[in-house]
Amino acid sequence: MKVGYRISIVIFLFFCLSFQGFSQKKFKVESLNFEGLKKTKASFLTRIAKVKVGKETDSVVVVNDIERFKRLDGIAFANYKIEYVGDAGYRVTYLLEENFSIIPGVRTGQANDGSFLYRFSAFEFNGLGRNIIFGGFFKREVFNGFGVFLEHPYLFSNKLGLGINYQDDTSQQPIYLNANDIDNSANYAYTRKGPELTLFYELNFKNRFELGSKIFKEEYTLIRDDPENEGLVNVPEPQLNKALFRASHEFVDIDIQYQNQSGFRNFLDLNYFVGGQGVLQTEYIINNTTQFYKLIGSKGNFATQLKFQLSNTVNNTAFVPIIIDNQFNNRGVGNTVDRGISSTTVNTEYRHTLFEKGWFVLQGNVFTDVSSLQRPNVQFLNQFSSDTFRVYSGAGVRFIHKYIFNAVLRFDYGVNVTGTGGNGFVFGIGQYF
Repeated sequence: MKVGYRISIVIFLFFCLSFQGFSQKKFKVESLNFEGLKKTKASFLTRIAKVKVGKETDSVVVVNDIERFKRLDGIAFANYKIEYVGDAGYRVTYLLEENFSIIPGVRTGQANDGSFLYRFSAFEFNGLGRNIIFGGFFKREVFNGFGVFLEHPYLFSNKLGLGINYQDDTSQQPIYLNANDIDNSANYAYTRKGPELTLFYELNFKNRFELGSKIFKEEYTLIRDDPENEGLVNVPEPQLNKALFRASHEFVDIDIQYQNQSGFRNFLDLNYFVGGQGVLQTEYIINNTTQFYKLIGSKGNFATQLKFQLSNTVNNTAFVPIIIDNQFNNRGVGNTVDRGISSTTVNTEYRHTLFEKGWFVLQGNVFTDVSSLQRPNVQFLNQFSSDTFRVYSGAGVRFIHKYIFNAVLRFDYGVNVTGTGGNGFVFGIGQYF
């Protein structure tokens, strides 16, 4: 019995080592082919693929190409087959399913003043079949705003690209003139407009960098006819011309299987501002987001996110950049309910496929969101005090189209666990993270 058991182990190890050796064995590529393409250009995929005709490669490189293709906005799923064609080598064929990539968008909800807000957008995520992104939006959130965008991640080479956008956006923002009294705020019209230029560089399959610059006008104007502003006099209304320099690094090791993901991602974003003065004292903002995804069985997906934001300390000003909001920290907390100079957020959820047929997926989820905030003029550890530490738990549903890029319609309801704030619904496009 023991001898047979040992023989089984030896045979098992032999096959494992043999398979590993085969998977990393070099072979010559006779031809590179693509099946399933409708809009995406084969020449574009050939350009960014690491497998090259006439060169030697191995299955590890092929699998990396597959993961690269699945991250493209225009590709829903990718697989491959390798066929021996004699002395000439091997034929590599990538089997692709495309996303529908022209996406109109409509977002509605309640603005900070309680009025109806809407946002219309239209984006092409696979322009000219080469993963070029262009489009724009128009919104009404108490005030009007619009933006236009153009990004070509592989304009200059299979590693180097360029993006440009222009935004002119005005929204109502609550400013807590007394940082310790978040039940009373002054309502401002916040405007930020200007162009931005971004350079994209893909170092390798898992590491991507961005360098950007933006020249913009930033202004806060008190809304005179707002009833909540009645009696406010001699309050600051800053207006400045500023510049922003930005650098970011993204590490991605994620496998995408339609609505499910597994793996790890980290995104570090550094922002440096020039031109701040008076009550607009923000000099830098550091953002770091770490995400982890794990498949559970055939229908479950665990997801968690740790987000840290930090800006410089300020003196005697309420105009600080980091906010607590439904869409960024805690689902159910409300729209811009608090402001500060640093925050820590942990979002955790379990997603489960309830129904799947053809292109349609119905997904349910349960979640817990935890956030803390450092208000201006207090110490860092004060962000974990009872009045700035928030825990929300809840549940939601997702309506997903598997073959349309980012076509996820989500509804969540968050319940306040700690007692700081109320409960509420949150609606959005795309997964929360």
